[in-house]
Amino acid sequence: MRASASDLQAPTCDYPLTNVVFLKTYKTASTTVSSILIRHGLRNNLSFVLPSHHNPGWFSRTERFNSKMAKQLLPPLPGTQYNMLVSHVPFNKQAIDKVIRNATYITILRHPVANYESIFGFMKIANYFHINQNTSQDPFEVFLSNTTMYFKRINDSYHKTLLSNRQIFDVGLDLKNYNNETLVDNVIQQASDEFDFVLIAEYFDESLVLLKKLLCWDFKDIMYFQQNKRNNKLRFDIDDWKRQRILEINKADYKLYQHFNKTFWREVEAYGDNFHEDLATFRDMLLKIQSECVDEDKFVIDYKGRRNATILKNNAPTYCNDISKDGFDNLGNKQKATSSNLTKKRKFTKQQKKKSH
Repeated sequence: MRASASDLQAPTCDYPLTNVVFLKTYKTASTTVSSILIRHGLRNNLSFVLPSHHNPGWFSRTERFNSKMAKQLLPPLPGTQYNMLVSHVPFNKQAIDKVIRNATYITILRHPVANYESIFGFMKIANYFHINQNTSQDPFEVFLSNTTMYFKRINDSYHKTLLSNRQIFDVGLDLKNYNNETLVDNVIQQASDEFDFVLIAEYFDESLVLLKKLLCWDFKDIMYFQQNKRNNKLRFDIDDWKRQRILEINKADYKLYQHFNKTFWREVEAYGDNFHEDLATFRDMLLKIQSECVDEDKFVIDYKGRRNATILKNNAPTYCNDISKDGFDNLGNKQKATSSNLTKKRKFTKQQKKKSH
């Protein structure tokens, strides 16, 4: 078992940890977590593991991080090595270890019922299956009533993994092994060994207080606004029948969640008597920045009608703008500029060599 948040009992740390790998999971508040890590990285001139040929927010939706991906990265900032990985990619610690040395590994999980409903709504799964949303019947209920038929219509691996046990797939269990109890247990045990800390979405602020201690960061480093918040029109009510159906479809995810929910509360207990005091301090700070920054009565619907994006007050302090961004564009632009400059230098050097001959 690796070191965990509960191992950090000293009241102060010698230095903040900067090498962090975050396994970004779907619809678990992971974009909010990645925005916190990105902001810290940009502020401290850290280098991120980013794909060189497409959107910096992901490497692959279904293929685990591998040596081929590791050869197609934007270069780190001059004079640095890679510090952080926060983009979507299914987990493969062995391959990631070769790119980022001595990293702290973290991820976030969400209760499968809430997670599955969020995936169905945000990813517009009803549209994918051409479920008529003009009827009086709930599209989510239509889907859950005949998942066998709808699953047979899926031709791409992305939706096959997305619509069943996606969280444990990202952690390390392949689709073909979802019903193998032994392999499910093995992956959960392996995740316990490989991850230093697993945040729980339902206890997000508590998770960040634990993360702050693990990484030796300050409260200012974990401030956040909720990112990637789903539009209300893409939400569905959950009754007992739906809940049961979702748990049947996501048995492995539920087992994973139950395991790490238990370990989470052991971390809280191990934190010490000042946990609730620190949590209250953090929440007071969050209320302050919310009051100073956010126009509560306004939001904009973006991302193809999927997301309610935060609107800042006209007179908001300058720090609010940094907190409100997910950060991936800034990351990509910063390291792309480095890549472009390196290419120009190489061309110039080659030209100079030719001239000298």
